[in-house]
Amino acid sequence: MKRCPMKGIHFTSKRGTEYYYDDLTGQIFPAKQTELSMLAEKFRNLAPDRKLLDFHNIRNAGEEELKDYLCKGANGFKQLLLEITSFCNLRCKYCIYSDHYEFTKTYENKHMDFSVAKAAIDYYFSNFRNIQYRNPTRNPVIGFYGGEPLLNLQLIRQIVEYIKMTDGEYDGIQYNITTNGISFTEDVQDFLTENNFSIIVSLDGYKENHDRNRVKADGTGSFDEVMKNLKTFRERHKGYSKLAISSCYDIKTDMFQLRDFFDSEDLFLARLASVDANNTTYYDQFTPHEKQKFIESLASLKEIFLNLTESNKIRKDSFLYSLIGMNYSELAFHPMMNEKRPDLLPFTASCIPGEKIYVTIDGNYHMCEKINTHHAIGNIEQGIDYGKIACIINNFKKSVCQNCTDCNVTRFCNICFQQCATDHNFEKKDSMCANIEAHVKAILADFIDVLETNPTLFEEITIDYYKSIYEKVGVILE
Repeated sequence: MKRCPMKGIHFTSKRGTEYYYDDLTGQIFPAKQTELSMLAEKFRNLAPDRKLLDFHNIRNAGEEELKDYLCKGANGFKQLLLEITSFCNLRCKYCIYSDHYEFTKTYENKHMDFSVAKAAIDYYFSNFRNIQYRNPTRNPVIGFYGGEPLLNLQLIRQIVEYIKMTDGEYDGIQYNITTNGISFTEDVQDFLTENNFSIIVSLDGYKENHDRNRVKADGTGSFDEVMKNLKTFRERHKGYSKLAISSCYDIKTDMFQLRDFFDSEDLFLARLASVDANNTTYYDQFTPHEKQKFIESLASLKEIFLNLTESNKIRKDSFLYSLIGMNYSELAFHPMMNEKRPDLLPFTASCIPGEKIYVTIDGNYHMCEKINTHHAIGNIEQGIDYGKIACIINNFKKSVCQNCTDCNVTRFCNICFQQCATDHNFEKKDSMCANIEAHVKAILADFIDVLETNPTLFEEITIDYYKSIYEKVGVILE
């Protein structure tokens, strides 16, 4: 069976110009609907057979192919992330360990033993040496996660000293840590800066918004303590560039007040995102009126952003650029980003498990810190289990990717394992793909609207621009 060889989206800008996004090439060009219909009919007989299009979803990934991709292809072991502790001194209402998330574990109070960390580190570096031999530009990346990782600072210190003694030949080791900022005291700050850590502090903006969700066990907020520690850090470590903020918002967030807060504070906002909406009951608490009010506030901020771009007055370090502009700048940067998906998993935005290793307190290996713990890919005794990875990929393709060959926006798909993971399987909501395509169409139209009024807005969006941002928070672009 043949299908039309054209895959993409037709859309119209505010000025009335018709465009076509071609998913096969990733290009956007002016094109009227009548012209597209003529082209589709003209080239219909050149379309490949449906069986060939579906080949990637029929073919199973194999263990040897995975080893070749991760090891010989130097795509694996990009980062080792350690769950230092499951203890936390906050009980954030949107935490993935709260009752709102069905498929994640509940709160625990355990520390990782040094023996577990040592085994994981030794395994990581033994494999990383082979990776670096094939790609000399790669440097080791070690991350510390929790819980609140600073509650097990002794182990972090022990790990850093151990790596200095055993793997000191790596001058470019990158250490990353994410903290809620409560235990971010002066001695902690000194240790992290002395060892060149990239530090991400969670801060949900203005006091009322932050204290509404980021609370202690007794229900009191944490804003004042976090801000006090951030102020101390900036006074004592002026010029230290590897400090950034991660911020969440939800339906009740006053987005205008959030904008005013971050635009008035000298803080680098590395991550700004809504509370995770996948497999959660968190959003059930909000009324239709609250949701509509929130949508209207976002629309107003978007209009302000577009007006500022017309007059070329938008700052790249502003809150509005983080909230809205980054969506468009990523489109501008898109042709230079990774267009070629691995043959093992040619669709969606999922990584190949093993590119990063997340080690939990019990010594199990996982593909990511964001996915639930039902999908382990190995452990400290046996190392990476390539058979398990193959099963995960093949189950994901079978459950999620069956219709990907018909998708018009494969290059912009953001679906990954974490979004679809259940207990031991993967499920995709029926509306997910349609919502993504509608979102991409809207973003493409807005992107073109911006360029029609200000063609030079994204001229500085280059590989160096993204490197400067990502390296600030410990992410290495290759």
